Amino acid sequence: MKTTSFTLATLLLLLGAVSCNQSSIDQEAEADQLMALSREWAKAAQTDDLEKTLSYWAENALVMSPDQPPTNGHQDIRAMLESSAQIPGFEVNWEPKRAFVSKSGDLGYVIVNNYFKFPDSLGGTITTFGKGVEIWKKQEDGSWKNVIDIFNSDPSITSLE
Repeated sequence: MKTTSFTLATLLLLLGAVSCNQSSIDQEAEADQLMALSREWAKAAQTDDLEKTLSYWAENALVMSPDQPPTNGHQDIRAMLESSAQIPGFEVNWEPKRAFVSKSGDLGYVIVNNYFKFPDSLGGTITTFGKGVEIWKKQEDGSWKNVIDIFNSDPSITSLE
């Protein structure tokens, strides 16, 4: 009887210790944080502050743009941003539509609608609407950084709404 009581007490103690070590992640709150970060990032992209825009991407981030080879890491992404900034009238904007964060709280994604504006050869402006997926990873300091940014055009989308 003593062995059974001892085993049961040990088992309960171990279960209690394991459950105390598991942190509970508020997935909804974390997803709301990613939505807010995506909106902040979109506002930064509307400015001339390339470093602020770049700061939302992780150092080793991957950008997958339509009809372009993948852009890897801050150096190449910075070059992409600088090149876009040289296009007269170039504009990009997006609006997050929904977000999800993993149970572990270390990965999440945001679905966005976006648009790009740029000049055409006749002096007018072309606007293309599209959709995208931002994959975010929680960093060691608790901040979120975008690690993969994928987007493409979608003729069925006509606004950010």
